[in-house]
Amino acid sequence: MAYTTTTRLGIKKAVPGSAQPFETAVFNENYDKIDAEFIAADTRLDNIEALNTTQNSRLTAVEAVNTTQTNDILGLVSEIALLDSRIDDLEELNIGPRLDSIEALNTTQNTRLTNIETLNTTQNSRLDGIDTLNTTQNTRLTAVEGVNATQATTLTSYGTRLDSIESLNTTQNTRLTNIETLNTTQNSRLSALEAVVDGGTP
Repeated sequence: MAYTTTTRLGIKKAVPGSAQPFETAVFNENYDKIDAEFIAADTRLDNIEALNTTQNSRLTAVEAVNTTQTNDILGLVSEIALLDSRIDDLEELNIGPRLDSIEALNTTQNTRLTNIETLNTTQNSRLDGIDTLNTTQNTRLTAVEGVNATQATTLTSYGTRLDSIESLNTTQNTRLTNIETLNTTQNSRLSALEAVVDGGTP
């Protein structure tokens, strides 16, 4: 009588020809081992199914990204073709000589700008001199304006005095006119008296 065990689960089984009698405990132990293996396998299958669900969602997302990327790639291929066509057009334009001309023109313009900057520096120095002269002239003009204000005050005083003199002259002229009129009258009376006197001379 003898038992041997399986390699995977360790299940006991009678060795053929050993006349090993049936034992309920061994039979139950073997089924417990089989149940345990099935439970473990079922748990693993549950985990695999959950993982498959997650992976399926991820694969769906990847497929959507792949579709988007495919469209993007197709768009890039189209843009590359368009850019290639534009590059061909640019190559046909032969822009090299034109760029050489532009660079030569830039060199000339740079020289002219340098000359202008030098002239600007000179003009700036001259303007500084003019600003200094203007400051001096402004000081002198302020002094002249002060003198003019004094002279204006004096002339106003003279004007008032001249107005008084002119008014007095008007009055005196009127009086002189009256005197001349009186003199004329008196001269006529004197002439008449002289005629009487002369005429009465014996």
